[in-house]
Amino acid sequence: MAIAKMKKITLISFHEKREQLLMAIQTLQSWEVIDLPSATDTRTASSPKERELIEQSIKKLDAQLESADEALAFLQPYLEKDSMRKKLTTKKQELSLDELEKAALALSPETVIAEVSGLKDELKKLEDSKKRLYEEESFLSQWRNLSFNPNETRKFEHIAVKVGTVPQSVTNEYSELLKASPFAYVEEVFQNKESVGVMLIFEPAAEADVNQLLEKTHFQPLAYNYAKAPKEMLEDVQAAIQQNNELNVQTRKNLSTMKTEEWQLMLLSEYYYAKLQRVKSQLMFLNEKHLFVMQGWLEEDRVEGIKATLAKEFPIDTYALLVEDVQEDEIKDVPTVLKNNKIVAPFESVTAMYSMPKYDEIDPTPLLTPFYLLFFGMMVADFGYGLLLFIGTFIALKFLQVGKGMRNNLKFFHLLSYPSMLWGLVYGSFFGIEMPVVLLSTSNDANTILLISVIFGIIQIMFGLGIKAYLLLRDKNALGAISDSIGWLGILLGIILLLIGKMILPSQILSTVGAALAITSAVGIVLATAMASDNKALGFGAGLYNLYGITSYIGDIVSYTRLMALGVSGGSIAVAFNLIIDFMPAWAKFTIGAVLFVVLHSINFGLSMLSGYVHGARLTFVEFFGKFYEGGGRALNPLKATEKYIDIKK
Repeated sequence: MAIAKMKKITLISFHEKREQLLMAIQTLQSWEVIDLPSATDTRTASSPKERELIEQSIKKLDAQLESADEALAFLQPYLEKDSMRKKLTTKKQELSLDELEKAALALSPETVIAEVSGLKDELKKLEDSKKRLYEEESFLSQWRNLSFNPNETRKFEHIAVKVGTVPQSVTNEYSELLKASPFAYVEEVFQNKESVGVMLIFEPAAEADVNQLLEKTHFQPLAYNYAKAPKEMLEDVQAAIQQNNELNVQTRKNLSTMKTEEWQLMLLSEYYYAKLQRVKSQLMFLNEKHLFVMQGWLEEDRVEGIKATLAKEFPIDTYALLVEDVQEDEIKDVPTVLKNNKIVAPFESVTAMYSMPKYDEIDPTPLLTPFYLLFFGMMVADFGYGLLLFIGTFIALKFLQVGKGMRNNLKFFHLLSYPSMLWGLVYGSFFGIEMPVVLLSTSNDANTILLISVIFGIIQIMFGLGIKAYLLLRDKNALGAISDSIGWLGILLGIILLLIGKMILPSQILSTVGAALAITSAVGIVLATAMASDNKALGFGAGLYNLYGITSYIGDIVSYTRLMALGVSGGSIAVAFNLIIDFMPAWAKFTIGAVLFVVLHSINFGLSMLSGYVHGARLTFVEFFGKFYEGGGRALNPLKATEKYIDIKK
């Protein structure tokens, strides 16, 4: 249970073997490639021409991957949906990288992508056309009472006709002004909130008077760009809309049956991504005329595996593999791989959420795991909720096919179900219903639970300080161990003995020993800080200032009262929900009451899980990690495939 030991691996081979070797390494998904040109003399890196060819390949693969992903993202919403049960119980197909490449190359990528993209463009055209047709329909609907084409009036010899709109007003001021005119006959065609459509018929000799009137009424002539009258044109547009809808439905229907194309696009996406990663890695190689050199980090436990893989796939005289230990000056660059047993491993996500440890640091995951289990259970503290979590995660782990990340989360919460049930037994709570045996009552023993919470907090804080002392002593920093951890352990232990001697087990000797230990430890902190400083006077002042840190320890200890607060509040809410249902008549308890029981307790269950997860992490990160853990490492980033749609055979 620690950080995996890493090795630096150097592989030398001929250029013609490069792709095969990269595929073999990518299959293992555990080798992180080092950028050699940036770490050594760049004169031995790829020539400008070779680098340009690699970069062109990267651009091409990037474009192909983007096209496949875009086509897939467009297609999937239109496909017939599989049932949730089928999605969760169907295992992903497993292919080797060689099988993936053969399957992808057997396809016609341009044809598949072009077919889907063509339907995408067709739908876009139909949507644009529909928008335009709706606009035309709206326009023509207003003028449908106009029985002739306005453009034909230009040919009239004995009368003049003007068609257009005037602004709408509360009193119909402009349209009434037109109707009152002695120079023209005015007919209203339509009226809406913004304008009034009008037609004016008048003698050509009165055109000057009519124009003057139209100017007063802010008349806007109609721009009519159709060959038919509005009513006839409206019918044509509505027919076109109907045809557009039918084409739209047919295109969507065609898309809904393209499951084969979906699978092909998935294969192409996986293939292009895997290929892209291999090509990108070539920028990190050193290249000679006939040979290339690649270097990377690999877990020590996997070295024999990669040796066996290469020996099986390639003649021994076609490559050279060099395995080296990590050097002191390389430690800062080495990635971190956490290795823990099946109980601790799911809690690695908590560590990663804070920060991965550096390669030469300790893995805090085994140290945080028991505390996280304890604290989560204490904050949920209901046997029913714990049992529900246990059953749900057990069924999901047993029967559902989920991704690696989701499976790890399910294992994480499955483990958390056990302390939840255990503390539920301690509190005697089953969905807020009191059980026959209650060791601690959330309503009557709140002070006892508070004291237990504080004790657990002090234990975790002191444990963190103990780890800090070990790390400093390991690094031969005895003065730092005294000033940063051992001294504080002495102060905390002294205060505890003093309080016990004064309040719990009255004893003058115990009180005196506690006070003496606390004072001696405080003096030790000041002296150790001064001795570690070049300027003793400044060091003495810094030591005195360090003692002010006792306030932060008080705050840390108070933080653990949330263990009591959340456990009691969750239990109290559950009891309150049950009381609400108890107030109902007998007939309602088994109908509406049953539904309410499920709904209300589901809400409380979700809140309890969220509170336990968030506050458990907070206590770990602030109160525990703050005492000894630095972090700042990075996870291994191996050459691998995405495995989004398929699993790669190892």
